[in-house]
Amino acid sequence: GVNVTGGHSGWFYDPFELYPQILTNPNALIIGDIGSGKSALVKAFLGRQRAVYGHRRLVTILDPKGEYSDFARAHGLPIIRLHPGGTDRLNPFDHRDATETVQRQALATALVAGVLNRPLDPTEDAVLGWAITTLARRGIPFTFADVATTITNPADELVTLSRRTPLELIQAANPIIFAVDKLVTRTLAGMFDGPTSVRVDWDDGPGFVVDLSAVWGDSEALPLVMLAATSWLAATLRRDSERRVLSVIDEAWAAVHYGARHFQGTLKLSRTYGVATWLICHRPSDLTAQSDDGTATAKIAGGLLADIQTRIIFRQPPDQAAIAAELLGLTERERDWIGQLVRGRALWRLQRRGAVVQTVLTAAERQITETDQGMAS
Repeated sequence: GVNVTGGHSGWFYDPFELYPQILTNPNALIIGDIGSGKSALVKAFLGRQRAVYGHRRLVTILDPKGEYSDFARAHGLPIIRLHPGGTDRLNPFDHRDATETVQRQALATALVAGVLNRPLDPTEDAVLGWAITTLARRGIPFTFADVATTITNPADELVTLSRRTPLELIQAANPIIFAVDKLVTRTLAGMFDGPTSVRVDWDDGPGFVVDLSAVWGDSEALPLVMLAATSWLAATLRRDSERRVLSVIDEAWAAVHYGARHFQGTLKLSRTYGVATWLICHRPSDLTAQSDDGTATAKIAGGLLADIQTRIIFRQPPDQAAIAAELLGLTERERDWIGQLVRGRALWRLQRRGAVVQTVLTAAERQITETDQGMAS
């Protein structure tokens, strides 16, 4: 784009080229009011990355609203369409390293706690954790359906440790048994309840889009589905490759709603595996308002934002400008800017460097980046 605050010079950005002199991690946060130009920027950036770097870049997109279909078709990205009763399935317990038990336990705990709308008590946590451990020890892939079966048959070690009979232990674990059953038979059914059924060409393919629009209108299911999807993606991206990955998570608030700590851990692996994760939402507070406990919220928000050194801030509503400035460490001048930005213009903050940049689109890019065609006259 054009650097408006830099004499209208050209503005160029690639997180991997800027590492480590300018950036020490490649992750980015893109925030902005509806219609401010977030989607156009992201799609144009991804398309240009593929045009400039070709095979060296792989693009993955979690699309909860179904807005990336035109972009996918234009750039040859296959679309994985997840919906209840569909044929495409992703197993969130997929891991290249079968010993990664802790990550699987964290995912299961976050999903079950989300269904119960409360933290697990010590007995529930132990039963669920031992179920994952028991399955992982077999050294073969397993699914959430396997977890549902295993928690109803607690391991002898756990029975002895709990000092209860198997029946008493199962009765104590009834809430998580019903929660897992709900996940398998309803919330995640037909999407994340079985073995992965799609094939991804990690070596030579351009990437893919995961379309989650079937659950976009379900406020209860969406955060759980997004958590499962981001977990599958994070697990499968843990691979040694010379290709660099651009991973876009739209409506990122939903991904951290129940699993902020779990999600934060995936961002810390960005440098290890060469993955730049772009989180898109309307306001920075969307990422910080996902806990009832103020102290926990502050820690999670601080951790997430600390792992994101590129902040791209489009127009913010008047009541959000001060909050955004506080959370993102903006100066008073920058706070004033973000309340007055026109469409397509954003404040870019790269650690301590900042500039107001106008996105410039070609006619061809406009055809596949605009998301408000329905309002055009």
